[in-house]
Amino acid sequence: MTQAPSELDERVMKMFHEVWSSSICQVLKQISGGEFEARVMDSITTAGNEEPAGVWVRFSASARLTGEIGFFVSNTDALKLLGLLRGEAPEQTTDPSGDPREAVAEVFRRITGAASTALKSRTEGDVRFVFCGFEPPSWKPAFGFGLEVSGPKTQPVQVLLISNEGLVKTATASLATFAASPSASEPENVVAGPTPAVQEKENLGLLLDMELEATLRFGEREMLLREILNLNSGSVVELNRRVNDPVELLVCGKVVAKGDVVVLDGNYALRVTQVGSPADRISSLRI
Repeated sequence: MTQAPSELDERVMKMFHEVWSSSICQVLKQISGGEFEARVMDSITTAGNEEPAGVWVRFSASARLTGEIGFFVSNTDALKLLGLLRGEAPEQTTDPSGDPREAVAEVFRRITGAASTALKSRTEGDVRFVFCGFEPPSWKPAFGFGLEVSGPKTQPVQVLLISNEGLVKTATASLATFAASPSASEPENVVAGPTPAVQEKENLGLLLDMELEATLRFGEREMLLREILNLNSGSVVELNRRVNDPVELLVCGKVVAKGDVVVLDGNYALRVTQVGSPADRISSLRI
C-alpha cells in the first residue's frame, strides 16, 4: 500500500503523523532509556492478500474517535522490540524460536496509551484504544503510512500503520469541530505569569539518572500488634482493595501511577493505565 490519498484532510494526516511518531518514540525511550526519532517513509509494500511474514496488532478506538487501527512489524523487527523489553543489548541475538507477539502487543498497548493522551488535547475529548487481536485487518485501509524509528544504540524498526474509514471520518469531524469552537478561534487575553527558573530545569537534568525505589501496592490494612504476632503459615490478611481495583505504583512512598498487573517473561509487571504529567510526577516526589 502507499501513502494516504490526496483528498484526505491534510490536518488529519499531519495529526496522525505527529501523534503516532511522537508516541512511538516516547514509549521506546521509556523502555530503553535512549532517544529515538521517527521518519515517515515514502511508501510501504506488503504481500498483497497473502499473510505477511510479521506481526499484526489491531486496536479499536472509542469515545471521541471511533474505528479501528492496525500496526504491522516484520518478524525481524518484532524480535527487536522483544529484545528492548528484555533489556538486551542491540548486538545480542534474541531467541528466534520464541513468539514475540505478546511483546509487540505490550509495546503497542503503551503506544496507544500515549497516543490517547496526545489525541485528547487535539480533539477536545477522550480517546480510548482497546486491543482487538493479532489478525490482519479485514477492512480496506482509508489511511496509512510507514515509520522508520531509530535510535543511536538501537537498530531501526519499521512500523506500518493503517486505519479504517471510520477512524479517519471521526478524526476529520473532531478537528473541524475544534477549529470552529470559540476557544480555538478567539484567543483569550492571557496574563503572563512568572517564568519557571531555567536553573531548576538544569538541576533536574542532573538528577534524571538517579535510582529510586519503586514499589507496587496491591492494598493496605491497619493491624494490631497482637494480630501481627499471631500470623503464621496459612494466615489470610484481607486488604482494602477489590480485585478489579488498579494497583498503585509508589516511588519514594508517593503514588505516581496506577495500572494492571501483567506477567511478562515469567515476571510480574505493571501495565500503566493512569499516570499524571511529568511535572505532576516530579511535584509529587518533592518532600
